[in-house]
Amino acid sequence: GGDDEEPTSQSGSLRSRAALSTYATAVQGAGRLLYSLLIGHLGSRELLGQTNTSLSLSVLTSQLWAAPAATAGTRFVALRATLGNPEGAATVARHIATRTALISMVLPTSVALAGSLWLGFGAAQTIGTVLLAFAYSMYSTLRGIQYGALRFRHVAVWDTIAAATALVAVVVVLALDLTFLALLPMALGYALFAIASWPARAAGRVDPAVRREIDHFVLFGAVSGLASGGLLQLSQLVAHSVAGPAEAGDFAAALTLATPASMLSIALSTVLVPPLVAAAGRGDRAAVHSHSDAIARRLTAIFVGLFGVLVIVSPLAIAVVWGEEYGAAAAILPVLLIAVMLTSIALGAATTLQSTRARGPRAVAYLNLSGLVVSLAVWPILAPRFGTTGVALGYLVGAGLASLGALATVWWVERHRWVGLAAKLLGGIALVVVLAGLARQVEGPAGAVAQVGAATLFGLIWLGLNRHDVAALWATVRGRGPGAPTA
Repeated sequence: GGDDEEPTSQSGSLRSRAALSTYATAVQGAGRLLYSLLIGHLGSRELLGQTNTSLSLSVLTSQLWAAPAATAGTRFVALRATLGNPEGAATVARHIATRTALISMVLPTSVALAGSLWLGFGAAQTIGTVLLAFAYSMYSTLRGIQYGALRFRHVAVWDTIAAATALVAVVVVLALDLTFLALLPMALGYALFAIASWPARAAGRVDPAVRREIDHFVLFGAVSGLASGGLLQLSQLVAHSVAGPAEAGDFAAALTLATPASMLSIALSTVLVPPLVAAAGRGDRAAVHSHSDAIARRLTAIFVGLFGVLVIVSPLAIAVVWGEEYGAAAAILPVLLIAVMLTSIALGAATTLQSTRARGPRAVAYLNLSGLVVSLAVWPILAPRFGTTGVALGYLVGAGLASLGALATVWWVERHRWVGLAAKLLGGIALVVVLAGLARQVEGPAGAVAQVGAATLFGLIWLGLNRHDVAALWATVRGRGPGAPTA
């Protein structure tokens, strides 16, 4: 059932759910970042490389069933919950959870085992990876089911408890020098969430037609999700395979700083996308055109600015957060940041296609698959020559192709006037690259000042060029703009 504590007003309820969802996502991301920092500082580069490679393998295996099952849980459970059919919602929730548990005993477990053998993990890390893969898969699906049941506060509370438990436990493990157990605290946190979120026993069975619909939804989602979300995780595995655990630790250090900012795109989409979907639902093509244009412009304004600043100060960020031992990560981080920037900007375009066009989901899946294929093709060329930086470049090429492809597709089908926007995007990236290169020429303490100065200069220039879109986005987030939820 839904949360008793949800607000009664529709607009208040929407805003409350968006806030709780954003908070839970932030806690989840912060927990992973702190976990990596503890492993990297209290452990070693090798341990960080091994741990994050195991986590990437676990997240990758979840894309095979658990992650799309989470989306199915949100969709099919919410459909019944919002139509006042709590028994139907509970039955579907129990079905999806049970199906995921049975499949996760085989699919993620066997893939994690095969991946561990490929990467040459020892017995303890292999066992830890298999346990983590199972726990993460269950966590992923049950989190989606809870959202479908409108239990946003439950997710926020248990994400907090799971993250805190994992962090306390990993400090104990590292303090006692039990590094072979480094994966178990994270697995424990995810397992706690799964146990607390297991659906109550429900009367009746899911109709066979609904069961087939859910299975088809999950299988299609697996193809699309594996191609999009899987590419980033795969890059960590390739880094480990190509360069070994120590240099994989450098890659992991860069990855942990590159990905949290992308969670802002998920948070912003909860505010920007609903009006677009509503317009598509009522067949208002003019509103779809207007909303899709506004989303692309606002996401470009915020993410080129945010990631541009981070690219320029990336050597300083590595030095402050990770220290001299991880100095090699300074060459990897800006490449990953530009890739994540492009995927964040393109999230709005991908959602536009998926929500407003009958063939949109298929188009997005094909774009993501093409990006994955391109990365797989260029990694054998770039990785041997440039090491982990080559792995990052391969990810940038594939992710960039899929992202720019999604933007170009929306540009074409909606007949937008985006020549100026495209020029602004490319010009912004070029300015970032030039300023970052100049700042890196300065060494020592003056180098840090140069990076901060160059980042400030870029930020002011970009803000001046995009002040209207930034102001409009801020108004929307505060619930006062055209993209805000309405009663």
